[in-house]
Amino acid sequence: MSNQLIEIFLFVDPLGKKCNNVRKIISNFKTERPERIKVRVIPMVNFSKVYRHTRRQSISLDSSIVDQNNQFSNNTYQACLAFHASAMQGKKMAHKFLEVLQEQVVEEGLPYTDELMYSIVKNIGLDVEMFKEDYESELTKKIYKKNLNIAAEMKVKSTPSCVVFKDDDEAEAVRLNKEIEKEILHSLCGIENSLKPKADDDEESSDSKSEPNVLKFKMT
Repeated sequence: MSNQLIEIFLFVDPLGKKCNNVRKIISNFKTERPERIKVRVIPMVNFSKVYRHTRRQSISLDSSIVDQNNQFSNNTYQACLAFHASAMQGKKMAHKFLEVLQEQVVEEGLPYTDELMYSIVKNIGLDVEMFKEDYESELTKKIYKKNLNIAAEMKVKSTPSCVVFKDDDEAEAVRLNKEIEKEILHSLCGIENSLKPKADDDEESSDSKSEPNVLKFKMT
């Protein structure tokens, strides 16, 4: 195990299919690196996606469609608060909550409801009463807003997105938008340090040439 640190800020819609896929990609990426990998998950409503959906659907003037869209964004917001409330009982518990939530909503197609949320809370071993208190608290809402400020500072406008820091270059980070693949992450962090089997030369060459959504920026 290397003493080097890679820190990843992962911005996700907790009810999003692509975000579920990216969560799994990041999890697998961690197992293939010798460095210490620290992942900070930041759940957020993908406001640009909600806005585009509303603009498209509201042309029909069908209020029920607009209401459905508002319900969709509200469910995402409530799921974000639930994630933060579970994090009050430990980062690992929050990650477990997100994992099970996405399995049931994204993969199994269950509707997001309070009943489902509390069922997950109970089944993963969280203190239900403590969770309920935190879920309904103003502090949890403040934490969510604070994380939106982090997204704004890192110029994150959509989900899934991730920002990658390496401890040998703390002043500069790399932001990945839309397409987040293990190959690109390994390329950024050094393929020669990867614990995974080396790809064929043709495949490796092809991967290293395609980094369409990599944006570097300085942290101030």
